[in-house]
Amino acid sequence: MRMTARNFLLINILLTCAFYVFSFVALGSAVPTIESTGAKIVTWFSENGGQARTYAWASTFVSLGLMIFAGQVSALLPVPNRYVFFAGVFGFALTAQVQAWIWAGLAYNPSGLSEGAAQAIFAIAAFWGPVVNASTTAMAGAIAVLGFGEHRIIPPWLTWLSIVFGVEQAIETVTVFGHSGFIAPGGTMNIYLGGLLGFIWVGGVVRWSMQKLEKA
Repeated sequence: MRMTARNFLLINILLTCAFYVFSFVALGSAVPTIESTGAKIVTWFSENGGQARTYAWASTFVSLGLMIFAGQVSALLPVPNRYVFFAGVFGFALTAQVQAWIWAGLAYNPSGLSEGAAQAIFAIAAFWGPVVNASTTAMAGAIAVLGFGEHRIIPPWLTWLSIVFGVEQAIETVTVFGHSGFIAPGGTMNIYLGGLLGFIWVGGVVRWSMQKLEKA
């Protein structure tokens, strides 16, 4: 395969998505949540420290891939949209790194943690979910507005996909007030609903970007 900018964008995002999925698969299905007791958190990290570190390791490559994605796509956008988009992706990547290194830190010497400390530190990491929505909303908004006005540069399908994703992410900020269930911080709404829409939206942005790069 000839390594054009178009192909590089596709390969990078596929690898980034693969690392993202792998990072969560590595954790297994019985991970603690913000509802977990301090004792359960200490026990899980004591027994699954390697999995938590693998998650953090994979997350570094997710952040790397996202920054490459941001650089390539933002170059196709007009000012000031490119700056808003790039800042949004950067904010997402940075927040994900902070969350990942807290998980790795908890796995370093969990037996030395009191239950209260473990629960408090884990809760800090869990709140990456609602806080990162500021970045994802900026990403979606920077793209969505390009589908309106006299000089539209994105197709209607990407405009509406960006609107749906951006609105969902804005609504998702309510998880900062959640305590349990669907709207718990770092819970189902953040990870699964937001994650699924995010995957679809990124796929749409990549498709449009590849078409632009091919024409260029």
